[in-house]
Amino acid sequence: MTEYLKLVSEVRLKHKDRDNQVRQDSEPLYRGQSQDFPLLPKIARNNDSSQVLEKESFMLTELKIRGHRHKDISQLDVWGLLTLAQHYGLATRLLDWTSNPLVAIWFACYENNPQNKPHVYILLPHWGIDHLDRESIRNTKDHIQISILRTRLEDSRVIAQDGWLTVHSPSRKHGKFIPLGEQEHHAEGMVKVKVNPESRKEILKDLDTLGVSYQTIFPDMEGLCRYINWKAEEI
Repeated sequence: MTEYLKLVSEVRLKHKDRDNQVRQDSEPLYRGQSQDFPLLPKIARNNDSSQVLEKESFMLTELKIRGHRHKDISQLDVWGLLTLAQHYGLATRLLDWTSNPLVAIWFACYENNPQNKPHVYILLPHWGIDHLDRESIRNTKDHIQISILRTRLEDSRVIAQDGWLTVHSPSRKHGKFIPLGEQEHHAEGMVKVKVNPESRKEILKDLDTLGVSYQTIFPDMEGLCRYINWKAEEI
């Protein structure tokens, strides 16, 4: 755990010095995964062609028709609707990130599967990816790149996880979604950290001591019960 935090600090300091590529008005984002899968949004994982945008349009239309029975979505713009859909499990063009490196490594390690090979990805602020301008880009059809989006969703889990998002669209050059970090002009802004699977249990214990666990990541009754289940594994 100490090595991980030291690495995070070193990466930030190293890239802060590269003024020609690193934005000084933003902070790094982090994502934890149990496997070294390509950084693609859920909607593009089984089919990365631009044709999946037809599926997205259908799903968002259905959500608008059916979703009002569960939540007031009438005032949401398209990015707010996508954020809400992502939060509740719909396959979207969004990918979850956090501004907290401890939250990221928790997500990388929390699954108890001996086959897992956890990784943390660090998205550094650089000139290749900008924050989404919601005022000028009001329609998903007008989005042609990868952007960073800060969620406006007032949800206890999103707040607890320091949640951020990246917004993905198919590359016009290749006609398909390209995993984040695999485009040449994004390569300088990505760092991949491999986590030793054998250290998973100790990392989770250290994170619990630091205040990051099921009950803080998911601050509700489900999170508390999952936390108690995890604590009981040692009995």
